[in-house]
Amino acid sequence: MKIFLQPHIQELKKKVLEIAQINNIIPADCYRLAMDISTKTHKTISQTTIKRIYGFAQSPYAPSTFTLNALSQYCGYDGWTDFIEQMEALPGEAGELITWNEISQAAHNITQFTMQTNKHKCGIPYTLTIERQSITQHIQRFLDSNAAGCIISAPTGTGKTIGITQWLDRQLLANHIEQNNNIFLHVNSPSLFFAAEFGFHSNKWLAHLLNFPQQRYFEDFILKYEKSAPGNFYIIIDDFNDNLINDRLFDIVFRQLIDMTVYLSNYPWMKIIITLRPSTWQKHGHLIENHTAINRLWFTNFSCSKRTNAVNLHPFTSEELYALIGKIGNSPSTVRDYVHKYFPVVSLPLHFQYYYQLKSNDRGLETLDPADEFAIASLYLHKKVLKGALAADKQFMLSRLIEITTFSDEHAFVNKKEAYAIIKENNSIYNQLLHAGVLYEYQEKKGIRTVYQIKFRSPLIAAYFIAQHALEKRNGQIDKGLLAWLKTSPYSKSLKLMLLKWLIIYALEFGDLVIFNHFKNIDFIERHLASLVLFTCSNLDYPIRANAAISSTLNPTLAKSALIDIALDHLLVEAEYELALNKLLRYSVSPQQKILLHTSLAFFAFLSLRDEEIQKHREALLAIPQEHFADFTLNPLLVVENMHHYCQHKALKEEAIEEIRLFCDYPQRKRHRAHKQLIYMLGYILLKIKPSDDAITSKYLQLVNQYGPNLKRKITKDFKACIPLKLVEST
Repeated sequence: MKIFLQPHIQELKKKVLEIAQINNIIPADCYRLAMDISTKTHKTISQTTIKRIYGFAQSPYAPSTFTLNALSQYCGYDGWTDFIEQMEALPGEAGELITWNEISQAAHNITQFTMQTNKHKCGIPYTLTIERQSITQHIQRFLDSNAAGCIISAPTGTGKTIGITQWLDRQLLANHIEQNNNIFLHVNSPSLFFAAEFGFHSNKWLAHLLNFPQQRYFEDFILKYEKSAPGNFYIIIDDFNDNLINDRLFDIVFRQLIDMTVYLSNYPWMKIIITLRPSTWQKHGHLIENHTAINRLWFTNFSCSKRTNAVNLHPFTSEELYALIGKIGNSPSTVRDYVHKYFPVVSLPLHFQYYYQLKSNDRGLETLDPADEFAIASLYLHKKVLKGALAADKQFMLSRLIEITTFSDEHAFVNKKEAYAIIKENNSIYNQLLHAGVLYEYQEKKGIRTVYQIKFRSPLIAAYFIAQHALEKRNGQIDKGLLAWLKTSPYSKSLKLMLLKWLIIYALEFGDLVIFNHFKNIDFIERHLASLVLFTCSNLDYPIRANAAISSTLNPTLAKSALIDIALDHLLVEAEYELALNKLLRYSVSPQQKILLHTSLAFFAFLSLRDEEIQKHREALLAIPQEHFADFTLNPLLVVENMHHYCQHKALKEEAIEEIRLFCDYPQRKRHRAHKQLIYMLGYILLKIKPSDDAITSKYLQLVNQYGPNLKRKITKDFKACIPLKLVEST
């Protein structure tokens, strides 16, 4: 898309009507005008094109070069370029000066349009966004310095655009309330890039943008306020990034912008603020940093002088997240402690926007869970890669890059030299991936060498394409063979865990959880079983929300899988695990599984003395036919009833201890039951609550150690540690 400077286009439109002798054009005139132009210039322009030029038909595009050449030739010029040159050469009227207020109004109109565009693109309602203190403080330090230009640099999704829009909103309000006379001109970088493409250097671009008839009027305006001005004049250029145009043109524009800043630095009331990405500064920042006099004119405040660390705007702090959630209005009066460990998932503003969209009206911080990181990544991939006209091309390039990707704990990267052939095949797709933030380029100095790398946004994004490729090779079958591939793959355990979680998400989308039946064959999974259960349960809502029909498929397949048994064998004494077990109760489970789920949830309630919750699970257990309790070593109903009795009366019933004595006398009865961990633990807790004969406690612990869980297995640490520890204490 090409954008031309409007003052010249408007002047050309007026001249066309003068030549055609049309005083007030109406839609019916467009056909005659199109015919006249074709007859005179021998260039065919349609009636619809004329209607678009004069506003009778909507068009998202500016007139083409062909159209502008034809209109210019119709008016007697050699072409569009000749028309511009002659317009620029026209002398102005003597004494004609544009006032500060006229410029202020012109800049205000442009700024309002840009800000409204930014607000419309905001991922959450703009009224719910918050002030970014880091931007406010950074700009204030810039204004306190002697610099003329300010750089705000941060990766994609850090909130630069909305942050600067918020800052502008406050400045415009202060302008009105305090009757300041500052001028704010806020534009997006494409307007500068496209103007430069047609030979408009930065000063001329600024003059035409503000509707100055000629560049010299802009210079006269500047000179008029050489000593002092009624206020500051802020030029804010957003999204000034090199992947929007080719490197040659960007280099030209950047140099012109530097020259404009040098020129405007003579006037302390002129201030330039630019937002860009660190990769842009890494490639082009030397144009400023390598020249001492120029470097003094720019305020960056980077934490390190090296361009590889060119970041001065960081993700949300915990305080900002609290403020944001509070503004949304769904924050609870007290937030559970466990959500703090999930804060990094939504600390990036872009991720919080996706979180807002995913959670719909349920956006309290207490809803953060282990599934959100992958759900946010999935939404990001659908928006940036998996959907759209060029989705297949993007996925193909990424799948090829994955084959030569190197992984560390925090990064997934490709040596750019190795990827050169892949990029050269479709450079436009590569640039789109850079612009979307899926990939970014990184330069690293190693002595006298510079290493050029292409990095994925995160290893999590890279892992998605590895898992997808592995799945495609097996025709979408998530089976024993796929897990065998994962087991023998050369990846690190942390990356394997990411891949496994993506496979679990795929399994949920297919409505088939047989994948859990093969976990016992993979060693590295064993110590992560509890967290994988928590992850899976947290993810259950997402596929159902996306496709309600999956619910009916998941119900029977979940009961057939080993998921529930693993969940009961690897119980974590953590608040979010309680939420996970509650979700499992929604599905069809066996009576024994239902008994253990209610017993587990009653145990969670007992730990925090929530008597009403214990009573709820007691009633659920009473509703289950009693024959289903026969296989348990200790009767779960008796245990839960005693929990409830203790919460009410601070004492236990004697039959609870008798049940334990019975176990001590006949330890081998019902030993075939698989789910002993929780029951044994609860029996020990009852013994500690009601001090009994130490001999019973000691015997109980020894028998549990003998007949209970296999302590050599990497079972959940809460249970693995408890029995041996107490056994040592009792001997």
